Amino acid sequence: MAKHFKGEKDRALAAAVAPRGNVFTRFTLRSLAANRVRTVVSVIGIALSCALITAVLTSVVSLTDALIQRTAESEGWWYAEAAGITADDLDRLQDEPGVVDWTGIADLGTVSLGEENSDLFGKYLYAKTWPTEQDSEKPLVQDPELVAGHAPEAPGEIVLPHYLQNVELAPCGLTTADGGPIKLGSKVTLDLGTRTVTSLTDGVSFTMTSLRGDYIGDATQSESFSADLGQLSGTVVGFYRSYGYSATLAMVGNAAYVYDDGSALERVMTDDSDATWASVLFRTENPAEAERLADDIVNVWSRDIDGGSTVHSSLIRWMGVTPDTAIWNTLYQVAAILAAVVVVAGVSLVYNSFAISVAERTRQFGLLSSLGASRRQLRRTVLVEALVIGGAGIPVGLALGLLGCFVVFGLVGDGITALFGTDQARVVVSPVALGISAALALLTLLVSAWVPALRASRVSAVDAIRQTQDVHLSRRAARAQRRANRNGDSTRISLGIAGRLFGIPGLIAHKNLTRSSSKGRVTVAALAVSVALLITSGAIAEVMSYASSTAMDTMEGQDLLLYIDATGAEADQTLALADGKVDGPGMQKALARFYEDAQGVEGAQTNGYITSYVADALVPAGMLNSDAANLDSTMTPHEDGSWYGSVYLDFVDDATWKAYVSELGLDPSEFCGPAHPRAIAVNSYDINNGMTYANYRPFTGTGTIESLEFADLDGRFVSSIEDDPSGGLRALYYDDNGDEQYLPYDEAVASEQDIEVGALADYPPDCVTSSGTLQLILPASAIDLAANAGYLRASMSLDTGGDAERANRAQDALEKIAADYPELDVTYTNIADAKLQSRLMATTVNTFVFLFAVITGLIAVANVFNTLANALILRRREFAVLRSIGMGGRAFRRMIAYECASYALRGFLIGLVCAALASLGLYQAMALSYSTYEFQLPWPQIGASLVVVLAVILASVAYALRRCDSSNVVEALRADAL
Repeated sequence: MAKHFKGEKDRALAAAVAPRGNVFTRFTLRSLAANRVRTVVSVIGIALSCALITAVLTSVVSLTDALIQRTAESEGWWYAEAAGITADDLDRLQDEPGVVDWTGIADLGTVSLGEENSDLFGKYLYAKTWPTEQDSEKPLVQDPELVAGHAPEAPGEIVLPHYLQNVELAPCGLTTADGGPIKLGSKVTLDLGTRTVTSLTDGVSFTMTSLRGDYIGDATQSESFSADLGQLSGTVVGFYRSYGYSATLAMVGNAAYVYDDGSALERVMTDDSDATWASVLFRTENPAEAERLADDIVNVWSRDIDGGSTVHSSLIRWMGVTPDTAIWNTLYQVAAILAAVVVVAGVSLVYNSFAISVAERTRQFGLLSSLGASRRQLRRTVLVEALVIGGAGIPVGLALGLLGCFVVFGLVGDGITALFGTDQARVVVSPVALGISAALALLTLLVSAWVPALRASRVSAVDAIRQTQDVHLSRRAARAQRRANRNGDSTRISLGIAGRLFGIPGLIAHKNLTRSSSKGRVTVAALAVSVALLITSGAIAEVMSYASSTAMDTMEGQDLLLYIDATGAEADQTLALADGKVDGPGMQKALARFYEDAQGVEGAQTNGYITSYVADALVPAGMLNSDAANLDSTMTPHEDGSWYGSVYLDFVDDATWKAYVSELGLDPSEFCGPAHPRAIAVNSYDINNGMTYANYRPFTGTGTIESLEFADLDGRFVSSIEDDPSGGLRALYYDDNGDEQYLPYDEAVASEQDIEVGALADYPPDCVTSSGTLQLILPASAIDLAANAGYLRASMSLDTGGDAERANRAQDALEKIAADYPELDVTYTNIADAKLQSRLMATTVNTFVFLFAVITGLIAVANVFNTLANALILRRREFAVLRSIGMGGRAFRRMIAYECASYALRGFLIGLVCAALASLGLYQAMALSYSTYEFQLPWPQIGASLVVVLAVILASVAYALRRCDSSNVVEALRADAL
């Protein structure tokens, strides 16, 4: 019987019914070979989908590994900490099977630095043991950073904070044997004692340790110190960089570190003092168990001694253990949207490919069914085809995904190292990630092929021969047909709108579209998905670009910052006045001379200088909106519409002021006249409160702000200005017992100074950095308006074109110039490197997102081409019939144009709706971290997707018509016939 079959498809069918080997597998392979273009596009599609999944997962694994390594290198490999433990607690920890490593640190007591030293060095030091020797590969705790000397290596060796190096202290609990400054090799004695804090309201006292910090409420608490824990003497062998903060409870606070001979933990756990305590830091096999174990060990909810537990969330969050702030919720939701886009792209492409494949071979499946093939065998035929495509596409996709990661990490390696603080950017090839990628790609294939497989198994021989199973009248067309039958004009043909506009070709195209053909639905669905993918991927790129540019301030034009003070330790105090104030006019004269000298520094461009003050201000009604409270929670609105709070006054040099006024397009005669100075209020603030990012515009208009100076209240301070229940305003302050007291506004305010705001601006001058609260920009010539304000500091910035080395050379030159200004204390910050890192971070984020958008776009293009081209090729018998009855080429192209326009319009509208929903999801994700981010449709991406889809439609139609034209009419009519 096989010898009677003709053609490639006939031979495939003959092989299917021949009783030898796995005939259905051979039938599938021959079918794939006979439709090479569709097969290649399907393989490319699944390869791209798999490559994208592989790249995403591998990047996540690699970047997570980088974050883990970076965090551990700077903070240690501990997972949790139990502070204030007892001997029983330590025994339990040692017996716990899940603990793989631990170390202990003992707090030996408090050292008082005395009142005379407290302004510069704080009130207290805490004597602690230096971390003991640990695992060299994964040390639990990173040793404090030494700036001089070495760590304590033997009994009697002590390491002190860096700020005490070469300092001679006033008499206190830290003394040197010779009474001189503290240096390497100095013999010192520490008087250890107990710090006691007493509540003024109820008289309850407790022992204050470094666990609770140094701060007490002067209005509600009092403190005392008793040197009752003996002395500790030794030699200073090093100084460490003290920042006053540590991720661990044990090492928080400024400490004097001593050598631990192995007995310190036992001593502090068994003595009778509440001022001494022990802490253990440990790592468990399962990071998720660390916090629970720490809580259980110290029994935090029912313990009598001072203590607590903490978890190393900055490390184990990268291990997927702990939740984080809103910014991570944003990233998780964006990642979920990315994953959904990938899955939808893959499923759509593969499903459409198989739907067309099954529709094309309807007659074959029907004949196989008539020859005895079971439904299971027919389903297996389609699923085998999916496995063959997956066998070719998945390995290619895995390789492409890994290759893409290596290429991208190579291109933006500097950005990744800057972003994550690692020494190098490396790709971590994870077998688990590759397995998940392959499994997801295979699952995408099987899910996509299952519905077409079911459809293939249900094809009957009669439907296959007639090919009517995919062609049904729509409900609307069926109703019209029944209505025509009832009226007796069923043979009458109405051209309709399509026929009137496009003639007979339009009528035929319209009739084709009114049939609810699954092929047409597949085409529209493919277009809709592609449009949604293109728009959504572009929207994701825009969102991530916005996020990176908002979160990473590159401070353009400021490469070297100078902070200049007249009250600092290195200043001769000739410009300093009482109560922390400075001689304003004298300071401006010194700054002007220093700035003039700085302008001659080679390789650097000066941006101007600024002197900053902070004023207690009363802002009249009509000048602020509710953004003022969002910007600064201390800003208080009143019933009369006025606001009270802090306002920064930034006085810039006159040259910068004139350039700023001109740049804003303001009238110099109104803002540059020294007789009537006017301020310019900055009215755009990008704020990060540690949880979310936002942009606020608090000013609604101009007006006159009153800078307030309060009356002397015997050392007490006004806390706020409030509404007086009897009318007007009143001042709130606290007495020595911590009780609230009020004064009428007129009695509390000693003087008022008017500051007129003449204009609003969206940005400050280049030399001004945003303060995070209301800012007024004024010229240096108006320094007298700072009479009621508190002096903060002066600063100057220079632009070296982003070159950190040039900034270093400029600093060397400026240090020589500053030596001639003893009245000024100048410190330097080279931020060129940090700015470069910020730019690299933004570039890295944008590169990853751009590549994601490109690959997703390629999948979308392949989807449209594969679906539309094969849908048209599938109708070559129909086209042959139309040509055989006399339809010319022009009419034929008009018919196809009408159908494609219908597909494009419906697909674009559906895709636009889907993309709008995805954009709404992105907006909701962004709103978690960027509270002022506004929802808007991505119109540029919508326009670009329209252009791309139209171009792909034209290309696929041209390809399909060329294929149809190349076939002989007779052969096309005989296609699939026995």
